[in-house]
Amino acid sequence: MSPAVSGQPLVSRPGIIILGAGGVGNVAAQKAAMNNARLGTVTIATRTLAKAEAIRADILARGNREDPSQAIEVAKVDAMDPAAVAALIRKSGAGILINVASNHTNLAVLEACLETGCAYLDTSVYEKPGEEFAPAPWYANYEWAMADNFAERGVTAVLSIGFDPGATNAFAAKAQKSYFDEIESIDILDVNAGDHGRFFATNFNPIINLREIMEDVIYWQDGGFKTIPPHSRSLSFDFPKLGQHKLFSVGHDEVHSLYKHIPAKRIEFWMGFGERYLKVFETLYNLGLLSSQSVDVQGQQIAPLDVLAAVLPDPASLAAGYTGECCIGNLVRGTKDGRPRQVFLHAFCDHEACFNEVGSQAISYTTGVPAVAAALCIAEGAWDAKRMVNVEELDPDPFLKEMARQGIDWHVTDYGESLTAHRPCDHETIYKLPQFAKPS
Repeated sequence: MSPAVSGQPLVSRPGIIILGAGGVGNVAAQKAAMNNARLGTVTIATRTLAKAEAIRADILARGNREDPSQAIEVAKVDAMDPAAVAALIRKSGAGILINVASNHTNLAVLEACLETGCAYLDTSVYEKPGEEFAPAPWYANYEWAMADNFAERGVTAVLSIGFDPGATNAFAAKAQKSYFDEIESIDILDVNAGDHGRFFATNFNPIINLREIMEDVIYWQDGGFKTIPPHSRSLSFDFPKLGQHKLFSVGHDEVHSLYKHIPAKRIEFWMGFGERYLKVFETLYNLGLLSSQSVDVQGQQIAPLDVLAAVLPDPASLAAGYTGECCIGNLVRGTKDGRPRQVFLHAFCDHEACFNEVGSQAISYTTGVPAVAAALCIAEGAWDAKRMVNVEELDPDPFLKEMARQGIDWHVTDYGESLTAHRPCDHETIYKLPQFAKPS
């Protein structure tokens, strides 16, 4: 029986689909199985059935199944085919689907969930294959165009609920709800102080990771979007536990929804990069190996970035032997009770501990855990919005409580009025990157 479009409590629906079987898919499936008394049957679906079967076997080998009477199913499906995804939803009877396949699949899976009434979650904004320099705000280009349909049919869709974006959006909502009367700025800071031992690798999908650091940076300030060259704006921040790290302004999903829902003068995303990473990136860029535009190779049209993604280490393979921690959080400035205030809402994640629990590194863990925490909030009603929403539109408290219960605790460092030395600064671009030919 397929789930009803509306009017049926999600808690009574018999299961959840994890769509995608990469590093994040593994974490989401493991955590869903660890909560199957609340979520029901877990179906792991992907194009390559062997990957889903391997995750199921690992779940069972680790004993990561809360209720042994609940099945863990596997299925082969093309996530770019809405009819095939809809058929899978109907066959499984699932009431919730977490899409952790490529974000190229978002629109097709949204269509399937709208048709069947299945609640939808993903972890990043849709990217059209081959599209570069998408105009801001990114969500308005595709997902938000479907919002009225979801509201009319009473179907829940929670967009971009990984960690960043996702938990960081919830941090922004929490800051607004509990710590500030007025918000001046939100700086989302992401640093990975871990070591995977590889010469060069990306911690998640190489195409997404490399694209986001080579395109022009978009951030929000004074009522509008600003655009600057990549690597042209930086800050240094003394992270709790991890110490001083340099970060660079990077275009990122959060900015493209937070501006609409959280009144702040400036919203900007920052990511830490090591010197070697940037030097390798520069070389690859200047050789043309980061281009998504196809070139002729012995009669075949091939995008250099696709080739690079194929030869780089699979992010899931980095988990074994990965040491150290990452820290992601929101540095929020504003006023409370008429006085200046600066607060850092953040979480740590240890690579080795993540591997020991679910066989994944911390970057995958910090994406998969919030998605399952959100699914639990939907299943039990707190986040069953029955419309399309971005995370910051929802009450952050039940989600942050559930995220901590699922393995990612969060912390608040209150700097009061004392933090003054960590504001962003413009500087000469580190690498004079040749600009892509932008669409006319």
